Amino acid sequence: MTTHTPHQFETSDERRTRWEAAALAAGREVDRNALRAYMAVADAEQRALADDWARSAAAADAEIRRLKARVRELERPAVEAKRREISSSYAETIAMAREDRDFEGAFNLECQLKEREEQWAAEDAAHPAASA
Repeated sequence: MTTHTPHQFETSDERRTRWEAAALAAGREVDRNALRAYMAVADAEQRALADDWARSAAAADAEIRRLKARVRELERPAVEAKRREISSSYAETIAMAREDRDFEGAFNLECQLKEREEQWAAEDAAHPAASA
């Protein structure tokens, strides 16, 4: 879990005002030159943190994509076997419909099988590395 500091998302103006108020509350005079130096350091630290977060998020995203591709690759034999099983079932049912002279039923099943094959082709096109 990420912990957030109370002032992590404040603007430079908010930070400057907070620091000035803290100095005045402590009974110290506000040194504008020191305040500018502190602000520059704080801004640089925030930019570095933001850049680090962006790199970390990009690396995590790349790792997630890699792992998803690996899972698809490992699942591919089972997916192909299931597709063959479904196609075979359609082919058997189409053959039975033709034997029963139910040509309309056979045609409807052929259309359903074609739609299924198009769906599979679209899934493969969406993830080309898995189908290679």
